[in-house]
Amino acid sequence: MPIQREMRSKLRYQSNQTKEQLLGMAKKLNITGRWHMTKVELVRAIEKANNPARRNRRDEG
Repeated sequence: MPIQREMRSKLRYQSNQTKEQLLGMAKKLNITGRWHMTKVELVRAIEKANNPARRNRRDEG
């Protein structure tokens, strides 16, 4: 599935951070499986955890 232009720019911005920094953010957000993720997967998981609309939909379903 192609990533939208907005997401690509966010990924580029986030990818400037080191994997260790992303792991620290993922730890604070209590993202499971973070140690097995790539940088891109970490960025996506962090963005998903930070998106309240997605969180609410997940909690409802």
